[in-house]
Amino acid sequence: MKPSDYEINDLIPQRPPMVMIDKLSNTWKKKGEGIFMVRESNPLCLGKHLTEAGIIECIAQTAAAYTGYLRVSEKKDIVRGYIGSVKNLRIFSLPKAGDEIRTEIILENELLGFMIITGRIICKEMLMAECEMRILLEQDSQT
Repeated sequence: MKPSDYEINDLIPQRPPMVMIDKLSNTWKKKGEGIFMVRESNPLCLGKHLTEAGIIECIAQTAAAYTGYLRVSEKKDIVRGYIGSVKNLRIFSLPKAGDEIRTEIILENELLGFMIITGRIICKEMLMAECEMRILLEQDSQT
């Protein structure tokens, strides 16, 4: 199955109202892409804009969906991940309610239960934000 064929809740451990990805649209070797419609009712929106915390969470949840897709494809359970650090965060603009954003993640490295990713948020073909993130993945009995 393609990534976009899955319901997002089958790929990530987060549950509403804290879901910050609507679908995992594509995956490639070491890369994933997610889509999210910014809604004013989202807990990480302030006023009519997605907050900085929302930007970080969109990137993290796209990484979670990418990992979840790989695991589900291998008939394994999804696992929780925890943001260990965010480096070189640059936010150029905050998406507005009603904007559809595309989040790209690139898996740079995996080491000792950590994923190191680069993430980017794009809206209307403009780079809105980027960062490097380290995510600690829970270990499970299937690894």
